[in-house]
Amino acid sequence: MDVEREYIMDSESIKIVSAADEAAVNGILTVAFATCPLLRWMYPEPEQYLRHFPGFIKNYCGDAYRLQSGAYYDNGLKGALLWLTSDAPRNDEDELVPFLRDSTTGHRRDEVLNMFEKFHHYHPTNPFWYFTVLGIDPLHQRKGLGGKLFRQALTLCDRAKAVAYGEATRESTARLYETLGFEVLDVVQFGSSPPFYPVRREPQQV
Repeated sequence: MDVEREYIMDSESIKIVSAADEAAVNGILTVAFATCPLLRWMYPEPEQYLRHFPGFIKNYCGDAYRLQSGAYYDNGLKGALLWLTSDAPRNDEDELVPFLRDSTTGHRRDEVLNMFEKFHHYHPTNPFWYFTVLGIDPLHQRKGLGGKLFRQALTLCDRAKAVAYGEATRESTARLYETLGFEVLDVVQFGSSPPFYPVRREPQQV
């Protein structure tokens, strides 16, 4: 991890996350995902969204902060990217499903659970890095910041010779993934849910 941390720290504005950064980075992500079609479909009421979003990050993104599996802009907290490496534990059935069952509203609960089950259908069978969330503060969007974070992280992923996988919740974000070498595997929609776009990238030579 020390080599990886030094590599990303070569950028004057990007820093690897640590456990001490959890509150600050979750603040970035809370603002960034406030208009996410999927998250606001799951938690349409503002109070509901704010109450459950930290738990969603914890259960969906695993121990990214403790494992230092993420990066953020530390000169203004403009955006952040979290991921799980191929050897990191995944919450999945043990923690994520119970959290989703308890936090989503009754009339939508079954659709949410089925949607996340569909996520798993597209997960690679070989070792992969799971890029779980990318969030840029709306004040700083459309400046190429998301692509810069991703390019730094993908270099680490390529060094590990791992497949990169993620799920975009907007068509525009799926297009960003494509510019970074990802393939959009499908457009998936379940019940009343918004569409999501599973994406995959084969490791590149570095």
